[in-house]
Amino acid sequence: MSLDVAANVARQSLIVAQQQIALSSRNVAAAGDPTRSRANAGLTTTIDGGVHVTSVRRAEDIALFTRMITATSRTAEADAVLEHMLVLADTVGDPEDDTSVAALIGKLEHAVADYANAPDDPLFGQASIEAARNLANALNRAASELNLLREQADRELSNSVTEANRLLQDFDDANDAVRKAMSLGQDPTMDEDRRDAIIAELSIYMGVTVLRRDGGDMALFTDSGITLYDQSPRTVEFTRTPVYTVDTQGGIVLIDGMPVTGPDATMPLQNGLIVGQSRVRDEVAPTYRLQIDEMARALEEIFSDTSGSLFVTSGGPDYAGTIAVAADVDPLQGGSVENLRDGSGNPSGLAAYSDRLMAIGEAFADLRLWDADAQLSGETTIQDFATESVGFIEKIRLEATDLATRERSILTGASDALSRVTGINLDDEYAQQLAIERSFAASSRLITLIDEMFDELLRIF
Repeated sequence: MSLDVAANVARQSLIVAQQQIALSSRNVAAAGDPTRSRANAGLTTTIDGGVHVTSVRRAEDIALFTRMITATSRTAEADAVLEHMLVLADTVGDPEDDTSVAALIGKLEHAVADYANAPDDPLFGQASIEAARNLANALNRAASELNLLREQADRELSNSVTEANRLLQDFDDANDAVRKAMSLGQDPTMDEDRRDAIIAELSIYMGVTVLRRDGGDMALFTDSGITLYDQSPRTVEFTRTPVYTVDTQGGIVLIDGMPVTGPDATMPLQNGLIVGQSRVRDEVAPTYRLQIDEMARALEEIFSDTSGSLFVTSGGPDYAGTIAVAADVDPLQGGSVENLRDGSGNPSGLAAYSDRLMAIGEAFADLRLWDADAQLSGETTIQDFATESVGFIEKIRLEATDLATRERSILTGASDALSRVTGINLDDEYAQQLAIERSFAASSRLITLIDEMFDELLRIF
């Protein structure tokens, strides 16, 4: 090998060492960032025996990344449902809790039974009225809180859609940067990391699948197959409904004009926050609302009388939201508890009349037909129906808890595995830097030696 070739090889080695140390230093600086992957220089040997950096590549594992974003979507969906189920559980209460609807129905039944045993004692009548008032208030509160819950879920849906649109625009910027860098032969790895981080964040809101193309390009689809990004971002649309009542129908989420939530969605989203929030707003809360409306309707029927009704409502569908103690039987509203005792069946006003109260007590034990959409037993007593309603919420809460726990475990495992494969290990980087420094020193010594040899040749000639 001639001296000039040797000098050129040594100079190339110095340049490569400088590039490698800069790349390793960048890795070290990003070691604490979970969104960054380890970058490595791709080296090629030249015809004269030298080396140069032809590309910068990053460590990646497509299978683990796909598993991680899938688990992210499922975990986010389960967490959204669980968060709202905890609120609903507080609203429903435990059947053993004195303030739950189920417990208050039992209290009213016992109060009426006590009044039937002593119909001439107005104190027992007043106790029945107060038990009815507590029950009506509990149903009113539950109806109001369900409206608020749906409003909160709707607000969260709006926020999720806003974030999804922002992330798709950010993805467009990052994807363009990657394509440009690769077309110019520049280092695309930092933009690739940024692009992957955006995908991971987007997967919180909806399930995402990734299609990789030549030239560093990517296309994104929902987990149901609707295009999210292909050369340009698609628009995610949602019209917020700020106020909810018993029969309010919330807006649906559209992607590129196609519905992805609601009963008319032919390709609905499968996972993500949007799915969980939609499920709470459009399925769970309305079903529980129907259950308490059915309870209020049954209570009005049980105590119905032309002159001694205990409850009044505005009729369907808002039974639970409007149920109240009737004025005719409520002393606080100018009525009399004796009207509850007598109804229209004791025209003589006999103080010991208990037939109506006994009939009401029997009505509590009657099997009743319930709306099938309430998703509980089709025929049961009102007390059993109220108890089953608690179980309905608890079942969904437990399922959401189990799913969140399981998916969070999968997410943690996938994230850890991906970090081991693509993450930055400081010990490895420091060891590599030492090796690069030794290579740099050797190349420097070689250049010094070649320089001395050139000087010696010049002296000879």
